[in-house]
Amino acid sequence: MNEDRTVQLQELMHKVGISSFKKLYQLTKTSDRTIRKLRSGELGTLQWQTLINISNTLQISIDELINIFGKQLSSNADRQKLASLQQEYQHLQQQLQQQRETLQAEFQYQSLQTLESFLTYFPAAKFAAAKNPDFPASKIFPLVQSIDRLIQQWGVTVIGEIGSEVAYDPRWHQLIEGTAQPEESVTVRYVGYRQGDKLIFRAKVSN
Repeated sequence: MNEDRTVQLQELMHKVGISSFKKLYQLTKTSDRTIRKLRSGELGTLQWQTLINISNTLQISIDELINIFGKQLSSNADRQKLASLQQEYQHLQQQLQQQRETLQAEFQYQSLQTLESFLTYFPAAKFAAAKNPDFPASKIFPLVQSIDRLIQQWGVTVIGEIGSEVAYDPRWHQLIEGTAQPEESVTVRYVGYRQGDKLIFRAKVSN
C-alpha cells in the first residue's frame, strides 16, 4: 500500500506560497488526478514533462522530487519506469551542461574577435608608455585592468611579448614586414591571442 505524502507536499507548497491544491493544479498545468498520484508516490505513472513542471513549481530538483515522492513504488513496472525517468533526467542534464559550455565558449570567442583591434594595439601603447612615463596612454591603464582580468578568466593566453625575439611559427605569427622561414628569428610587433589550442588571432611579427 502506498504511503500518503500529503503532509510533505503541503510543506513544500507552503515554502513557495501556494495556499491550495487548486492553485497547485493551475501552476503545474496538471489535474487533481495527477496530484493525487504524486501524493501517493506513483511517480512512475507520470509523464516526464509533468515531473519537470511540478519540480519547477515547488522549486526543488527532480532528484529531490523523486526522493520525497518516489519511494515504495507499487509495482516492478513503476520502479522500472521511474529508473528510466531518472536516466533520462541525467542524460538531459548532461546535454544541457554541454550546451551551456558550448554557448559560453562561442560567446567568449565572438567577444574576443570583436575586441581584436583593442587587444592587438593596446599592448603596443602599453609598451610605449612603459618606455616613456609621460606617454598619454599611461593614464588609461586603470580603465582596462578589468579587460585583462576578463580574458584571464576565459583562459586566454597572450602570444608573444612586444619587442621580444622569437622563432617564427606561421601557426601563431603573422609576418607584417620582411621575410622569414619557420624557426627563423623574428621580432614581435603586436601580440596575438589564443584560447587553449584555439587561435583567436596571430601575433604580428617582422624580420
